[in-house]
Amino acid sequence: MRLIDLAVRQALRSRCRYRVGALIVAGNRVLAWSPNIPRNSPTVDYSHATFHAEEAVLRRVQNASGAVAYIARVNRSGETLLARPCPRCQQALAAAGVAKARYTTGPMTTDIMSFY
Repeated sequence: MRLIDLAVRQALRSRCRYRVGALIVAGNRVLAWSPNIPRNSPTVDYSHATFHAEEAVLRRVQNASGAVAYIARVNRSGETLLARPCPRCQQALAAAGVAKARYTTGPMTTDIMSFY
């Protein structure tokens, strides 16, 4: 299984309006994984306030130096969509020492972003 497919599986687990999943990989080892997570109580518009998947996965990893982040977004049908990290998540990934991020850009396509 490709690593981006594991990020897609995390996105499918999301309960948010925009379903995004991420994982951090160092070498051949998956260090952490997470979908985006609702931030508020379910009674307070939880579909729009989330911890981004990139933020959530960085909270679970101790050392991401030199690692690669895989990020995927899916629609209701499970098709992959554009999942380019937002500027805040790009800063968080770079600050954590992540070297690259591979993200989905559409059905069956990906792109890479370098932080060095």
